[in-house]
Amino acid sequence: MDFKFEGENIKHKLVDMDLYKELINYDTELEPGKVSTGHSYPIKAFEKFLGYYDDYYKIANNPSTSFNTDFSFVYSACMYTKKENSDMAILDGKPATGYVDRYEKPLEIFRKNTGIRGSFIFYIKRYRKYSEAKGLSESSAVASAVARSLIKNVFGEMGAKDDSFVSRYARLVSGSGTRAAINGPSIWLSYPGMQEQNSFAVKIPADVDKINYAIFPKNIDYRTSNAHIEAVKSIFYNSWLNEKYNKLNEIIDEDFNIELMMNRAMEDMFALNAVLLSRGNVIQTAESIILLKNFIEFSKKHEGIYITGDTGPSLMVMSGDKTLLNQFLDTVDDPKIVGSHHPKDHKKRENEFRKESEEYFRSI
Repeated sequence: MDFKFEGENIKHKLVDMDLYKELINYDTELEPGKVSTGHSYPIKAFEKFLGYYDDYYKIANNPSTSFNTDFSFVYSACMYTKKENSDMAILDGKPATGYVDRYEKPLEIFRKNTGIRGSFIFYIKRYRKYSEAKGLSESSAVASAVARSLIKNVFGEMGAKDDSFVSRYARLVSGSGTRAAINGPSIWLSYPGMQEQNSFAVKIPADVDKINYAIFPKNIDYRTSNAHIEAVKSIFYNSWLNEKYNKLNEIIDEDFNIELMMNRAMEDMFALNAVLLSRGNVIQTAESIILLKNFIEFSKKHEGIYITGDTGPSLMVMSGDKTLLNQFLDTVDDPKIVGSHHPKDHKKRENEFRKESEEYFRSI
């Protein structure tokens, strides 16, 4: 299969559906010392992705789809300074020393694209409904919140309200952040040979409000960056991509039918685990495997319920039937979080975060 050809075909379909349009350019509104904020909720993927065609620009080998969840949220405040070589990020009150490459490289590309000189300082805080977990896409919310605070600082409110424009730059921090920036059901258009400026996410007409869902947070010491490296070396990788393009075309042709998308999320989770397992990477724990086994037994007797996960053992169960979901949840003792749509949790922390971030910026 020619993945570039298939990607172009999907792009043409999205253009014909009036979903994908070229990005608008905005004028800069730079003001040294100005602080701008942005927030974001993380995503849960239907069609997943692992492996980059272009790691520098974060161009993935396949398009991917998702919707936003409310298991956590992130606030980011951004300040511009004319002083060069002074980029900095504070994450949860501490210098983000382990993530220097995650913000230095995107800012390098951003400055190259815009011609802006100077530096950006970020104050970022995560708010969780759990303690520690892997596979809840926290990084997607961080990338999206950081990108929106940056875009608002440089291009003003109009630029910050353009979700697809924000998603282009969220992509440079984290691939999944591309979709988190849309704040709703979305598809991130990305495929081999795609130009950087054209790879962003757009909203899709999938009725995700019909999804009743709950997550089982579980933790494991495994970096998603390792998964990207290992997946492309798998003997199953190209077959997996073939299936992805076929399934994406089917779902687009079915107008993003939500039942098909939930089922695909489950199929793709098992495929993702198989791809990583073929490289000796086990991303499940004993607890998550028991949960999977219980779900499989339950689903044999009940149609219309699905389970999915990303690069970690945290598993999400979902159904269009709330009663059916609750019936399954009653059979499991594991700690869980029941999700919702259109969350407003960030509003309760807005003033608190603003004061906290302003205090930090005054101190430097």
